[in-house]
Amino acid sequence: MAVQPWPGPGWDPLGDLLLIKEEMSRLFETLQSQGAGGAQSAEGAWTPPVDVCETKTDLRIQVELPGISVRQIRIEVAEGVLTIRAERPPDPSFRREQIQQIECRHGVFIRRLTLPPLVDPDGIRATCRDGVLEVRLPKRAESQPRQVSIEAA
Repeated sequence: MAVQPWPGPGWDPLGDLLLIKEEMSRLFETLQSQGAGGAQSAEGAWTPPVDVCETKTDLRIQVELPGISVRQIRIEVAEGVLTIRAERPPDPSFRREQIQQIECRHGVFIRRLTLPPLVDPDGIRATCRDGVLEVRLPKRAESQPRQVSIEAA
């Protein structure tokens, strides 16, 4: 490891600290404008985390939506795109002058997922339990593997 010499006579430690402060402020502003996981959302105030799992018979999408009731969630399927939309309003009991820290995202979110052609859009079902929305997208029968019989020659 090389030893760095002490800064020379023109060094301004307070100026360097101010530059660091400005960079940190820009970083926090950028993070506030982004959704969970750092994903920028031009359509909503935040983006909930999503897990996707594929089985032999369907695709399963799980979306973390704590604090959002089933009545606030809208799911649509159109032209091969699944759209999940909801709004998490801020807690009305929090008065602005009393807030010490806010980390939970509030506002509208819209999440669009392009569906693969193997999904049967007519069979899509959704459930919500303990703040987790699960959307099941069944595969079309023709896309599922089938056993081929072998004839003796």
